[in-house]
Amino acid sequence: MTRARTYSLITIVFSFGLLLLGVMVHYSSNSLVCTSWPLCYGASEPMDFSLNKGHRFLGLIVGMLTLVLAFVLKKNEKDHETQNLSLLGFFALFLVGIQGLLGGITSFYRLPTIVNTSHFALSLFFVTTLILIDHRISLKSSLKEWSLTPRLWGGLQLSDGLGLLVFLSASTIVLGAFVRHAGVLNACGLGWESVLSCNASTGSSLWPKGAPGQIHMFYRIVSFFTWAFAAIWIFHLNKQQMSISLKKVAALAFIALSLQQILGLLAVAWKLSQPWTIFHFTSGVLSLALLWKLNLQVRAVEKEKLAEKRFSFWSDMLEITKPRLGMLVMSTVFVGMMLAPRPLDFFLGLKGFFFTFILVMGAAAFNCWMERDIDKLMDRTKERPLPAGRMNPKTALFASSFLMIVALAGLYWTVNGLTAWLGFIAASLYVFAYTPLKQKSVLALYVGAVPGALPPLMGWTIVMGKMTEMGWALFWILFVWQLPHFLAISIYHAKDYGKADIKVYPNSFGLTLTKWGIFSLTALLAYVALYPWIYDIGVTDLYGYFSVFLNFIFLLVSIKVLLVPNQQEELLRKWARIYFFGSIFYLPLLLGSMIYLS
Repeated sequence: MTRARTYSLITIVFSFGLLLLGVMVHYSSNSLVCTSWPLCYGASEPMDFSLNKGHRFLGLIVGMLTLVLAFVLKKNEKDHETQNLSLLGFFALFLVGIQGLLGGITSFYRLPTIVNTSHFALSLFFVTTLILIDHRISLKSSLKEWSLTPRLWGGLQLSDGLGLLVFLSASTIVLGAFVRHAGVLNACGLGWESVLSCNASTGSSLWPKGAPGQIHMFYRIVSFFTWAFAAIWIFHLNKQQMSISLKKVAALAFIALSLQQILGLLAVAWKLSQPWTIFHFTSGVLSLALLWKLNLQVRAVEKEKLAEKRFSFWSDMLEITKPRLGMLVMSTVFVGMMLAPRPLDFFLGLKGFFFTFILVMGAAAFNCWMERDIDKLMDRTKERPLPAGRMNPKTALFASSFLMIVALAGLYWTVNGLTAWLGFIAASLYVFAYTPLKQKSVLALYVGAVPGALPPLMGWTIVMGKMTEMGWALFWILFVWQLPHFLAISIYHAKDYGKADIKVYPNSFGLTLTKWGIFSLTALLAYVALYPWIYDIGVTDLYGYFSVFLNFIFLLVSIKVLLVPNQQEELLRKWARIYFFGSIFYLPLLLGSMIYLS
């Protein structure tokens, strides 16, 4: 894997260069000098043209390097571990492709805030994915060089605090990008008098009256809290018996994070002078990369040295809330919020998003509590905190109930009653109808699809306060998408589901009917995906053309699954898995195109 490591490091370096050049283009206020895509074909000012052209050209190089890295990882596939690494490489390739498309859309639509911010956030996600790939490539050799005596502190494992710190750091950087792109970076005034307080038109204060100033100060508060938490946690981490290499990474991460704070204040003091803003951005991205790398290293050492004892109460609590499922669900809530035609109040959207996320986490935890005995029987779930015996069931019951009650109350009192009622229906169906029905009938598939389809409708009602045709269109897209998605899962996990007596189509009605179900439901999905375009209820022709192409490709994959003979079990499981991963890519592409091609 030496060759793969070389390509991963080179791709990381070029990606950082691409980020830096992109911010230079943006902060020079010349982002629209080159509106052609994918390359620049002409410009009025040679210097600005060179910056834009260089950014596009470097993006092309990063894309080619990622392509090579993905195929090198594919070539080195030997076992399950390297297969997962190969999938991660192609996921990085997918991310860089989407990032390039977002860059083109940014220029075409002349810098819309949501597209600009998403383009930047995706670039951070891409870089962290590359760092994860490099970490996994070099893990076995690096473990010999790392030493650490991990211990719990305040109920947290060392890696738990670092994971939270990575989340806070990424949130701060993306929020800063939003503040910049939304035009509220100078809402609190500029100059030395605005460094520590908000000197807006309404007067000087720590929390101004106007929304632009409040968004700006919210960004400052989150940024300072991130730095303060980093100071406490990295100080605690350095007190442990750890290798010099880990201590260096920790020290560099804190220095970069501190520089981000200082340079941000200097940028305000010097009225957003380009050097200060560019260095502020650079130090922020560097601190995130170092914190992410440190987090991966510490987790690896904990796994190696502590085995089962590496799990803390808080990491187990997070695991039963199924955060990866929650992120997928919340992406659909975000789509509903963004597609709503009414202007979105920043803090209303933030509260709606937060309480909906809490509700999803609480319902998932309640589901884990209800299925703790079933999970013991399946290989893929038996190591969860409850079936493994690491968590008291009463604790999970109390925590999940508390989260759902707080979430529903928060939605009702701070957002609107309709969203709260939709959330109550979704949570109730998920935990009291879908969960117990799974061991009784395949109808659980359709019952469970209802709570899975309500989140985008909730995102819509957060903004609109009512349900309209477009909101229901989002509901039906999510409802139908889940059906073939789960049928594909049930094919390659049929034996596992059989152990737990969970009723799925392959075990209850055979593979033939399951394959025909995947094909016919994929065709139905194509229709409901095209419905908003056919009946002109809130999408553009660009979305329609893209949706036709995307659904055609997805339908071809379903046909391939249909044509695989039942006797060739391994090949069928392989294509069912391909369809499953295809559905994971399909959904964000379809929903994202609704937003970014509008």
